[in-house]
Amino acid sequence: MLEMALAALFVTVAVVAIGGRSSTTSNAGPSQDLVLRGDSSDLPCPWCRAQTSEQDDHCPSCGQRFG
Repeated sequence: MLEMALAALFVTVAVVAIGGRSSTTSNAGPSQDLVLRGDSSDLPCPWCRAQTSEQDDHCPSCGQRFG
């Protein structure tokens, strides 16, 4: 009986730890939301997901070069 209670406790702690870790990693990065700007919307930066324009040769936010 004690072994079953300890096993249940360990499983619960593991589930809480894994659940807490996945929620913090999803919030740690930049926002994944895309803001549409009418017909002139351009693709977001593939590295940081910041808004870019067609004339940009590098990301204005993270500085990664396009192309």
